[in-house]
Amino acid sequence: MKTHTINRVKNLINQMTLDEKINYLGGTGFVNGEKIGETQPLPRLGIPVVKMTDATSGSKLTKDHILFPAFICLAATFNPELSALYGRAVAEQCKADGYRVLLGPGVNMYRVPHCGRNFEYLGEDPYLACKMLVPYIKSVQETGVIATVKHFVANNSEHYRRNSNSVVSERALHEIYFPAFKTAVQEAGVKAVMTSYNLLNGEWVGQSKHLITEILRNEWGFDGLVMTDWWSINDTEKAITSGLDLEMPSASILGRKRIQKLLDNGTISEELIDQRLINIFKPFCEAGLFDEKHDDPPLRNNWPQHKNIALETARQGIVLLKNEDAILPLQKKSIKQMALIGKNALQTAASGGGAGGFDPGEKLVTYLDAIRSIASNKDINVAYYETPSHDINNADIALIFLTMIEHEFMDRPFHLSDTQIDLIRHTSRLNSNTVVVLSVGSGVEMASWINDVKGIVYSWYPGTYGAQALAEILFGEMNPSGKLPFSIEHAENETHYFGNYLPENTELSREFQGWNRGAPNFDIHYREGIFTGYRWYDSTSIQPLFSFGFGLSYAIFKLDNLSLSSDTITDNDALTITFHISNTSDIDGTEIVQLYIQDIDSSESRPKKELKGFQRIFLKADETKQIEMKIDKNNLAFWSEIKRNWQVENGSFNVLIGTSSSDIHLQALFSYVSLEKF
Repeated sequence: MKTHTINRVKNLINQMTLDEKINYLGGTGFVNGEKIGETQPLPRLGIPVVKMTDATSGSKLTKDHILFPAFICLAATFNPELSALYGRAVAEQCKADGYRVLLGPGVNMYRVPHCGRNFEYLGEDPYLACKMLVPYIKSVQETGVIATVKHFVANNSEHYRRNSNSVVSERALHEIYFPAFKTAVQEAGVKAVMTSYNLLNGEWVGQSKHLITEILRNEWGFDGLVMTDWWSINDTEKAITSGLDLEMPSASILGRKRIQKLLDNGTISEELIDQRLINIFKPFCEAGLFDEKHDDPPLRNNWPQHKNIALETARQGIVLLKNEDAILPLQKKSIKQMALIGKNALQTAASGGGAGGFDPGEKLVTYLDAIRSIASNKDINVAYYETPSHDINNADIALIFLTMIEHEFMDRPFHLSDTQIDLIRHTSRLNSNTVVVLSVGSGVEMASWINDVKGIVYSWYPGTYGAQALAEILFGEMNPSGKLPFSIEHAENETHYFGNYLPENTELSREFQGWNRGAPNFDIHYREGIFTGYRWYDSTSIQPLFSFGFGLSYAIFKLDNLSLSSDTITDNDALTITFHISNTSDIDGTEIVQLYIQDIDSSESRPKKELKGFQRIFLKADETKQIEMKIDKNNLAFWSEIKRNWQVENGSFNVLIGTSSSDIHLQALFSYVSLEKF
């Protein structure tokens, strides 16, 4: 099949004129709200326009689309099976209207909470990101839509991203920032990669031969389409010789006159251009784009299924962070009067902004709509207040709904605004039963006000229907089970990125300032290396406000009876880990157990623990299950900068089983012994 595809592609290219080949190196342009990107048509050879759409959580240009909960909410489910359903639904939304290239998923690592695109990504841990990413990509591409993994690479903040130089060690790249991209290529078979705007170690990523050819193509074996992010390259010779195939949204730097000049002076050959076209046409041909009609309107019949998948994502991804005095669920209380406070209850922010966000349309279910719908069946009165009034004294519970502007091409502050914090404090003084519901895609500062409230819920950006899931959880119709896919700090000065982020005295806006902004180039020093997120907190013995993997349930769980299949493994062995989990409460619930590995004897500095497994487990009240998990040699490896390769050393390791990175219940010791020594 592969040989047939390549022969077909080469036959097409051999029929193209040189001008036609050069013309294909760029798209047909961008039209706001109408056309994000598309490839050039070539009718005489039967090559159609291939249309692209944003982004990971839906199809921005599909008519009557569904906006799914933010990708970070999907990460919080720790559910790869749900990720597959989510990906298929998004792809069907694309394909229904003929968009056969999805400009997602986004997989940049969560490094700082300020990043305006964290809501589009999968959190701070590369293992979690990889496990959630693979089923998403496979489902998208099985549907006949090409997935585009982005933004390659080290685009971990959005503040003047066109001018930022990420200064990152080789080890940090291989252990933290490369894995999701490498896994997308080698395990998911992704057909397209989009480069990022930033520089990496002094070189523009979008025209880096080292990154695109030496790493992505030669080392990882990628043979598909590499496209630019929109208007992101600046040097014709470097770009065309880097391994890059397609400039989007149109050819400017790879324009005809510039390319022809390089051909005329012998800098490049026509064969080099042919290879670019092979890389573009091959995935198009594999996806059937040269053989079939691109749109599939009957897929709209699947919209009700998509709604259910969107709703289930929110149900499983919403995270309960604080529940003092069991303030939730409301079904356990005698509730007659509820006060909903804050604009986000009435005008719910369904998504962050930029390419990854879009208007959910008139179908949007707001938090106020969803809560009133359930409350009306329980004879509970729900009153809405934009700001708190003394009337809320009489409410049995006060719910505050807050959001922040998170948008592509901006980073936002870590702290809520003074107005929002005043609202929290004023409300809690008027009503001691106050719960805060946060619709955001990153961590926010809570240490200064957390003791003023009894409950905190992370509902993320809920998409079109996710508000219904929040209402179900508040009233106890669903048991919360989401877990944080990142750590939340007490204060910035306790973090790995403090002093390693933006230039001194940089002030971040709370509003999107527009696209046409420039700044002098500046360095972002990733001095923490591999010690990001929970790895940092473990290494410094600092306890974050909320740990990676943390999330409360209305049920209570117990872990015990850990055993290992062996106390020693070798190169070809898999270690089987078994333990029991019990639901010791009187309510059904789901727990997410997490397996971490600790290298005790490493010759190089390593994190005290790293996530290497997880499972979602549903248990009825008073039920116990035996859980089995496996690890092998690959789960023990680290990138050695001394040997410039992956390394597994003989020695002792700990298996750690817990319910968050800082809540470890069980542990057991084993040894690894390499057969190569014998």
